[in-house]
Amino acid sequence: MGLTIADTYYLKAKAASGYDWDEVCESLNYALSYDENHCAALCLLGKVYAANLNQYEKAFDCFDKVITIDSYYLGVYPIYVKYLIWVDEIERANKLIAFALTLKGISKGNLFWLSAYALETKEAYKDALKFLKKAKKHSYNDDYFSFIGDEENRIKKKLKLDKSKVKKKKKK
Repeated sequence: MGLTIADTYYLKAKAASGYDWDEVCESLNYALSYDENHCAALCLLGKVYAANLNQYEKAFDCFDKVITIDSYYLGVYPIYVKYLIWVDEIERANKLIAFALTLKGISKGNLFWLSAYALETKEAYKDALKFLKKAKKHSYNDDYFSFIGDEENRIKKKLKLDKSKVKKKKKK
């Protein structure tokens, strides 16, 4: 079994993303014209809508379509959750994380990091640190482990900022 035409155009779009938006758009259009249910192409289209055009509802429609087509397409969940957090749809993001954690083969470390990210946006830094600890336990390479460590350090700095505010209030 070889690559389909839709796969080939998706790979062209993915390779061009970040530097040649004409190629990305053209290749995605071709991929989806050959297979309108191509999950990877729909995910990339959703990313383009969210990250580049700030059209979150269109992005969410793409991600929802992927989940409808194949709820076991693992690549959709981290992307979808990240953009839900960006638009402050934390409750919806948490529900999606809870479901995604039940799927075999999903990157639990990444989902725990996203949980921490969601908590950080709500200034629940101590809870975020707990999820980062879980993310570390589910990281299986040094680069990701270091990334999580950097995230912990940033959140600890935010905790110190909160503590310094409390000390200033007590002094007054």
